Amino acid sequence: MLAGWWLAIAGLPTITHPLPAAPEQTAIVAVAARQVPLRRPCYQLSCRDAELRPIATTQRIWQPRAPGVRPRDVAAPLLPLPTRRIVALNSPFSQRDSFRSGGNHVKWDASYGIEAIRSPETTLQLEFGTGIRIEPYTDFGTAVPGPVARGRMQLSKELGERASFTQQVQVETGRENTFVRQTLAFDYELLPQWTLRSDFELRHDTLGNGGQGSTDTEGSLRVRYTF
Repeated sequence: MLAGWWLAIAGLPTITHPLPAAPEQTAIVAVAARQVPLRRPCYQLSCRDAELRPIATTQRIWQPRAPGVRPRDVAAPLLPLPTRRIVALNSPFSQRDSFRSGGNHVKWDASYGIEAIRSPETTLQLEFGTGIRIEPYTDFGTAVPGPVARGRMQLSKELGERASFTQQVQVETGRENTFVRQTLAFDYELLPQWTLRSDFELRHDTLGNGGQGSTDTEGSLRVRYTF
């Protein structure tokens, strides 16, 4: 009984009134004659029924004889086009954060990274994680096997059309010490295939020199040719 009253109050006004796509017919007649499609609207970049589109031709079902009366046309039903290739739309946006996990005979770790700054001239990437150190001092790690915390920062900066600057800082701390590695690099394009590269590396171990800490530095200047 309740369903019948609901159909009488809500359903009948909907199916007896015309729709904007077919103002000359009621809603139920327009849907039955395929003048109005029942497809749900799609707001995604690529829709599943994107290969369906209406054909430009129409079918005339009634030709009036009296002057001044417009003929009645019905649009042809939607038909699939088998020769049309569906091309999905691609967005230029890319994800800024990432999660990485894995390991080898040196260490096992998991880290979370985020691209804090991203522009045509400057990029800044940050990474934080934890893991288990297996081999001491390998891959610029701590001195004692066990749980460790790791962090990394990488900055890239374009200096005009020919020069670029890169800085990378890697930190790992464990139960006994902390190891820090910092690398600075400067590249300058001399010619289209010739690049002048200068870099400087600093390594600091808080357990070195009998527990007082030790720092090692290394620098280089070279010319690189690209084939």
